[in-house]
Amino acid sequence: MKKQENKRKTGIPRLLELAGRKKYFVIGSGFFGVLTSLVQFIPFVAAYKILEELTAHAAMPSMANEEAVWFWCWIMFWAFIASIVFNFCSLALSHLAAFNILYELRIQLSQKLARLPLGYFTKNATGKIKKIMTEDVERLEIFIAHNLPDTVSAFLFPILLFVYMLWVNWLLALAVFSVVVIAVVFMSRMYTSDRVRGYIDGWMRVTGQVNASLVEYIRGIQVIKIFTKSTKAYRQLNHDVAEFRTYATKMNQSYQGSYVGFHTILLSTIVLVLPVGAFMLMRAESYAALLPQVLLFLVFAVGIFFPLLKVMWIASLLNQNSMGIAEIDAILYEKELTEPTEPKKPTEATVAFENVTFAYEEKEVLKEISFTAAPGTITALVGPSGAGKSTIAMLTARFWDIDDGDIKIGNLPLKEITTTDLMNQIAFVFQDNPLFFDTIEENIRMGNKTATTEQVEAAAKAAQCHDFIMALPQGYKTLVGEGGTYLSGGEQQRLALARAILKDAPIILLDEATAFADPENEGKILEAFSHLIHGKTVMVIAHRLNTVVNADQILYIEDGRIAERGRHEELLSMKRKYAAMWEKYEQTLHWGIRR
Repeated sequence: MKKQENKRKTGIPRLLELAGRKKYFVIGSGFFGVLTSLVQFIPFVAAYKILEELTAHAAMPSMANEEAVWFWCWIMFWAFIASIVFNFCSLALSHLAAFNILYELRIQLSQKLARLPLGYFTKNATGKIKKIMTEDVERLEIFIAHNLPDTVSAFLFPILLFVYMLWVNWLLALAVFSVVVIAVVFMSRMYTSDRVRGYIDGWMRVTGQVNASLVEYIRGIQVIKIFTKSTKAYRQLNHDVAEFRTYATKMNQSYQGSYVGFHTILLSTIVLVLPVGAFMLMRAESYAALLPQVLLFLVFAVGIFFPLLKVMWIASLLNQNSMGIAEIDAILYEKELTEPTEPKKPTEATVAFENVTFAYEEKEVLKEISFTAAPGTITALVGPSGAGKSTIAMLTARFWDIDDGDIKIGNLPLKEITTTDLMNQIAFVFQDNPLFFDTIEENIRMGNKTATTEQVEAAAKAAQCHDFIMALPQGYKTLVGEGGTYLSGGEQQRLALARAILKDAPIILLDEATAFADPENEGKILEAFSHLIHGKTVMVIAHRLNTVVNADQILYIEDGRIAERGRHEELLSMKRKYAAMWEKYEQTLHWGIRR
């Protein structure tokens, strides 16, 4: 795997690879960029020819060849016009390439994310993924559209300039070249230093963390306003912003000496060219041939600064874009779940775990888990936080592939069922039930895109959310989220329940589905479950133990193992860990505030 990663292209070659068929637009833009640089160089040649003609007849200006002077003036004019045309063509092609690549790259990323296992999204923050799909992709678009034509001229123009200088006067060219070399050495330190690259890598990483923290911060703004700095989201955002500032400051401090040295040395080119030119003039027998050269090099001494400054700027952008491409590739090369070559469809909905062992990032989470959940039964998963209950539910939906053992649905291993068929078998109601910026009706219809309005309303009534929906300004047509209506956690959970009822999948996974409900609504949600679970294979993760006392089997999970199993009464009679948890739960029901 590491060898394959090392063979992957980076920088401009990888950019062309990502461009796909649109790379010809990129190449065309570069071609016209070359032509632009060539014609932009012509005025320097024309200026030298005019100076040469005028100084050759400095004693008698009237003897100068007027036609030659005007010829080179016209050459300068038409070169200027040609540079506008070629530059326009270069920018037009680069923008066409950029917008097409932007579109196709985001489609690629969206399609890739849709194919990735759901477990990928539990270990990668939403803000980080958002930053890659927006900022990193947008940075590529800006670079291709605006900076790519500049990249060609930034590197080609100085080369043309030095070649021409050597042809005109090699001694003066060496004077300019020696200063430029020293300046470039200073500049290269900004990009070759491991310390600086470490700061840039850290800056890119922390940028993603800040985005993730901002998303969490905004989502929890109500709690944050109540508890101010005591909330985890505030502390995390504050930490990430401070870390971002640290890396940005270190990066700027590390650039400081090299950047100032580059500018100072490059701007001092004229300080060396002028004495060398003066010395040559004093030793010359005639000014006629040498004076235009010295004057031209004085112009070059100042003019060389801008193309080399552009080189430094482009190098910095290339560095950032290479890191952005690496972030994009991290998604595009992420390992997908393997799809079966000969897929099979389960004929019934029995879920069986057979000696399942699973480790998450080398940390063993589940150890030899075995149980069977049959259709028409409820299996409850209880136990302390972090025991592995949610992991069992997620593995049922193949969030990840297991390390050992087998998980079967209808006696078929999960790997023999396509992802689409597997998702059609399962309905989720988790604690966090995101709603899309759309109408309430369409959010419920996510469970079944072909459902009629009547079926949507029937599912809403079964989930006990029809009444609060009808109380909203536009009923089922009310928009949810920013610019629309914000719903409470309990209301969102009941909408998710309606979505699951509408899906009518044979396997139901419930992760603390009454977590946000008040006592009155909890009764309504539990009543709604009868519509959802009838005849289905149901797995429930519960902390409110009163909701699972009637479960067909209760699995007490501790440290990734099934420590106890049985019905409620059986586990109480064992007087072990489940019984102790039930006793503590009953005590909490009588808690109250006393003076």
